[in-house]
Amino acid sequence: MQPASPPLAPEVSLPLTTPVAELEQPVPTPVAEVEQPVPTPVAEVEQPVPTPVAEVEQPVPTPVAKVEQPVPVAEIELPKPMPMPVIVPLARPETVPAKKATRTPLLRNLLAEVVQARQAEEQAAAAEALANARPPKCKAHVVAVVSSKGGVGKTTLSAALAGCLRLGGGQTLSLDLDPQNALYYHLGVESGSIGIGNAAHCETTWKAALQAGFSGAKVLPYGALSDEERRTLEHRMSDDQHWLAWQLDAMGLCEQDVVILDTPTGRNLYLQQALDVADEVIVVTTADAASFITLDQMDHWLNAEGARPGFSTCHYVVNQFDASHELSRDMLEVFKRRLGKKLMAVIARDKTFDESLAYGRDPLADPQISLACQDVQVLAQQIKSRFANVRASGLHA
Repeated sequence: MQPASPPLAPEVSLPLTTPVAELEQPVPTPVAEVEQPVPTPVAEVEQPVPTPVAEVEQPVPTPVAKVEQPVPVAEIELPKPMPMPVIVPLARPETVPAKKATRTPLLRNLLAEVVQARQAEEQAAAAEALANARPPKCKAHVVAVVSSKGGVGKTTLSAALAGCLRLGGGQTLSLDLDPQNALYYHLGVESGSIGIGNAAHCETTWKAALQAGFSGAKVLPYGALSDEERRTLEHRMSDDQHWLAWQLDAMGLCEQDVVILDTPTGRNLYLQQALDVADEVIVVTTADAASFITLDQMDHWLNAEGARPGFSTCHYVVNQFDASHELSRDMLEVFKRRLGKKLMAVIARDKTFDESLAYGRDPLADPQISLACQDVQVLAQQIKSRFANVRASGLHA
């Protein structure tokens, strides 16, 4: 029956409704089959693209958040106020129970402190009294030769006085307190290695270390000291202001003995020790402007409180005076007006002492040939007369 339908096709009006339904059914079928594979590859291609982008962006915010999180400022600040409330309860028990419980131990501690302080004061006072304890006045006459300026012939004059100041029945001792250690050479002594600075280290005494010099004078050099020995010596002087007085006392000197102390230039421990024992202080200067401007400074040193004992006297000597120069003569007049009666002597300048030192001779062997030697002898006589006056007045104990 169906094969007879083709002849009906020429009719145009009928197949418009029937084939439309028949044609619409097969058309969607192939279209659906073609469209299904197309979206599948597109979805597969688009999926891997966002995946790497998301993986790259995720690690970036992660470290930023980790860096900001360790801002434990709040965590560090939190424990700071914690000790504040801890102090408050500690103060509360001290107000009532602590005082009652420790009242007796506090009293004992205070008493112990008072006893210890008193004992410490007594020990300090005893040590100070021992340090300030002064030995008996030296029986010998002590002359300190000092200067505030170098190059004035202080050591030369000290050696010359040692040969002129001998008293009847006594001896003249020359002690070198100058670290330059030159006095022994001026007095014709060969060696100055052992002296006041190292006699004890050499297991000898000052009296045993004396050496014979020119004109019967005995010399005790400063000694060839190492730096350590010198520091030790000066430390002893610093600890005991009467150190030299004790040393002289141990020598057992008599009233007819004379001790001459040669000191270093300027203010120092050696000068202080010498002033502490000196009966007569001889300040050596020269008639020039450089020496004149140091007079005020020397007066300050000599007149300072406690610098010298009450029995000590002080005089000035102008040394190496050259009368051939007009300026020297004028400066001498200035010194006379400035010093007045304190100016004891003026010693002329000549070559006798320089030549004697160079050739190792006694400059006072023939004093008549030298004007300077005659001046030194005049000075020595004035000092001796002062010794006699002091003894007569009873001031010399």
